[in-house]
Amino acid sequence: MKGSVKKRGNTWTYTVDIGRDPLTGRRKQKVKGGFTRQKDAQAALRKILTELDENRYVEPSKETFSSYLENWFTHYQKRIKDTTVSSRKYLMDKRLIKENPFSNKELAKITTQDIDAFYNLKLEQGYSTSTIRKIHQMLNQSFNQAIKWGKLPNNPVINADPPSVKKEEMKIWSFDEIHLFLQRCKNERHYLTFLLAIHTGMRRGEILGLKWSDIDFENKVIQVQRSLSHIPSKGYVLTTPKTKKSIRSVPITTMIVNELRLHQKKQEEWKERLGEYFSDQGLVICTETGSFQDPRNVLRVMKRIIEEANVTPIRFHDLRHTHASILLSEGVDAVRVSARLGHANPKITLETYAHLIPNADNEVADIFHKAFEQSREQNVSKH
Repeated sequence: MKGSVKKRGNTWTYTVDIGRDPLTGRRKQKVKGGFTRQKDAQAALRKILTELDENRYVEPSKETFSSYLENWFTHYQKRIKDTTVSSRKYLMDKRLIKENPFSNKELAKITTQDIDAFYNLKLEQGYSTSTIRKIHQMLNQSFNQAIKWGKLPNNPVINADPPSVKKEEMKIWSFDEIHLFLQRCKNERHYLTFLLAIHTGMRRGEILGLKWSDIDFENKVIQVQRSLSHIPSKGYVLTTPKTKKSIRSVPITTMIVNELRLHQKKQEEWKERLGEYFSDQGLVICTETGSFQDPRNVLRVMKRIIEEANVTPIRFHDLRHTHASILLSEGVDAVRVSARLGHANPKITLETYAHLIPNADNEVADIFHKAFEQSREQNVSKH
């Protein structure tokens, strides 16, 4: 490889051969100037020559960030679930292209400082820390792919400093509030929906995607195998659950089994009344015609009943938090609660509900002291 350093005006410039253009066969050169000292230009030249010798040199892409990101997304979307594509596409189009100061900057010229300034701008504009972390994750994935595709020598996102996620304060119901809510909705069509959420901790999509074939009445177990999700181009569809651990067995009580059987009888009445007009998809929770239940209707009913029962306003997902909180407060260990909720690993359970887990420090100290005293007594008796 050939290279040289020359003075041009008051600064120094290096020129180096970087191979030949694969399309034209012509020799390609890299020229970089602006060095105030000759030795700085020479050091930069030695660095690039070393990279060329070791086949590590990457010629930075002049493609704009927005153009690259759209091309990258075509590759990326084939590697994620259909239910995730629409939200990620929105994040890219609105946050990373439309509302991004470096959107039209050359990919290779984007710096860690640019990215940190972008995060600060989003904070000033009132974006949540969780949204900024999602932006950070997508940026990191896209820049890592640019390195793999030979468009960049390094990833400026690695050293960027996104804000820590500020978790919203968890809202859960007391036993009194649970009873008030359930009593108020006893005759509602969505009574079973709320009952399952409170007594099993299942996610909303998991409950609305539940089929009768998933219920083992004899052994009193629900098999969670699918979830109802919304895909913009397809509408509501049944998909695989959130994670591999979400596919799980959830033991239920005799009371829940009885409520399921009562609901099953009601559904049979709907079928008889509508005949061929009932679209039987085997769903536990469905409309009176057998079709998917719109989750938004469930939320509207929940909001109304909360107001009528005069209980603390919470989200549907907080019914899941309420279920987990009760189990933990009753001394059920986090690993078992994690398995019941379908968390990817117990660490998520511990991080989410750490403040609710009973403090057993005194008990641990007593256990150690008891063992220590027993060993000392045994040691004394030997001598």
